[in-house]
Amino acid sequence: MPILTMPFDGPAPPTGATGPIQDRYDRQVRAFGRLAELTVAVVGLGGVGSQVVQSLAHLGVGGLLLVDPDTVTATNLNRLIGAKPADVARAATKVTVAARTVRTINPQVRVRGIAGSILDPVVWQQVRPAEVIVGAVDGHAPRWALNRLAVQYARCYLDVGVELGPAPRPEQPDDHDQEASSRVRLEAGGHLAVIRPGGPCLLCLCGYDPRLVDAELDPGLAAARRAAGYRVDDPAEPAPSVVFLNQIIAGYAVGELLNYVSLWRPPVRYLLVDAAVNGTTALDADRDPQCLACGPDSPRGLSDAAGPPSVARTTAPPAAHDAAGAPQNPNTQSSRYTSPSEPGPRNGSHHHDT
Repeated sequence: MPILTMPFDGPAPPTGATGPIQDRYDRQVRAFGRLAELTVAVVGLGGVGSQVVQSLAHLGVGGLLLVDPDTVTATNLNRLIGAKPADVARAATKVTVAARTVRTINPQVRVRGIAGSILDPVVWQQVRPAEVIVGAVDGHAPRWALNRLAVQYARCYLDVGVELGPAPRPEQPDDHDQEASSRVRLEAGGHLAVIRPGGPCLLCLCGYDPRLVDAELDPGLAAARRAAGYRVDDPAEPAPSVVFLNQIIAGYAVGELLNYVSLWRPPVRYLLVDAAVNGTTALDADRDPQCLACGPDSPRGLSDAAGPPSVARTTAPPAAHDAAGAPQNPNTQSSRYTSPSEPGPRNGSHHHDT
């Protein structure tokens, strides 16, 4: 699909507005102040991403960069904020729908839409102006690209994902304890990872697996890995998704975005949300001093001097064992990425956005 770009539109945010424009933020500024100077990129405009866009429009951010390569399908209508049946009929892009949502809520927000993939170097470079990036993407490869951008340009990057599926059944179910057997029928939850300038990157937090990045970007490599007996996640495989769960995860993400702009609670580095038991778990981690995504040999802080990430395709999956059958050191695994060459394996998360 060719990259379709909509330029920033809408008037500049008012600086001395009075009347209704000023009044609309009255309740918000009493706690968090104004966000009219902030530009946020939302990459991935599916179930969670469209919720984030809606919230940011209400909050009155100065600018929104909206990135997604996909068009609206009928199966999106149960959760895609702002989507209509007519959008399916005319194959409207998700970028168009999100931009329309923003303009309907708050015409003062400047919007730029990019109907392309963050894995395209041209698109990747167009996200640079954003001070904050929200990644609501499927799969490991887009997360790798967004992590690289955040590290290279010292941006705050919030990675979100949801998970919904059948809960594992107990090995020995008790037919007499009906209450216990009906407690948790589904696993429903998600995660929020917050990458701040100078802190651990998404790879330090085990937020993606570079070997699965390889598989996602190279179908031939994925087939070879499956033939060798390895499991390869397929982000294109349809997964259950429902609007209320997306609202929960998007709410946590927007709350932490506000916390980054105007500190109102101790910052979160990695949050696991379990909606089935109404619980959250906050995790912490230090930077890996040898991390090839953000360590001494990485493009951390190099900005335009490092250029966009490049992909060097391979023809075979990385070996998982040496000649004697012993597992290899994951830090010696080969990678298709010329800058940086990142280690694996890491997290095989199934969290998705759409």
